[in-house]
Parts: sequence; C-alpha cells; structure tokens
Amino acid sequence: MSFGQHGGVYAATDVSSGAVTIPPGKVVVAVTSLHDNTEFTNADTGFPQINNIAIAKGITVYGRWSSLTIDGTSGAAIVYFGP
Repeated sequence: MSFGQHGGVYAATDVSSGAVTIPPGKVVVAVTSLHDNTEFTNADTGFPQINNIAIAKGITVYGRWSSLTIDGTSGAAIVYFGP
C-alpha cells in the first residue's frame, strides 16, 4: 500500500484539539510526527497500543488504530489511513 492512497489528514493540538476523525471503513496505519513534543493518546484500540508517548519529529510509527488523538505541547502529525 502506498501512503496517501486511502487518504490522510494533518492533526495538531491547535486544530480540533488534536482529535483525528477517521473515515468510515478506514483505520490509522501510520503517523508521522512533525514536532518534537508530539504525543499520541487514545491510540490503544489497535496494535501497538500507544498512550501518552512522545514521538520525535520526523519519526513515523506504523500500526493499526481505530482511534487516535495528537497531544503534547504544539503536537502535530500527518495521519495516514488504510482499509
């Protein structure tokens, strides 16, 4: 699967409080951190379970989550969807 094929979204703490709206029939398959203070919360509905873990800028985390919130001071990320 190539990234972006099933859509993606910019998520940040200053946009919708970091909450990610996942389209029906999709899950989150990857998240790329855009800021050193980006934290993932509520990403415990899939694998790997991540909650309140800071991810450094430029790092991409792969998995399958049915919910996700971007948190942290100035947290921001690109969230990719898959089937």
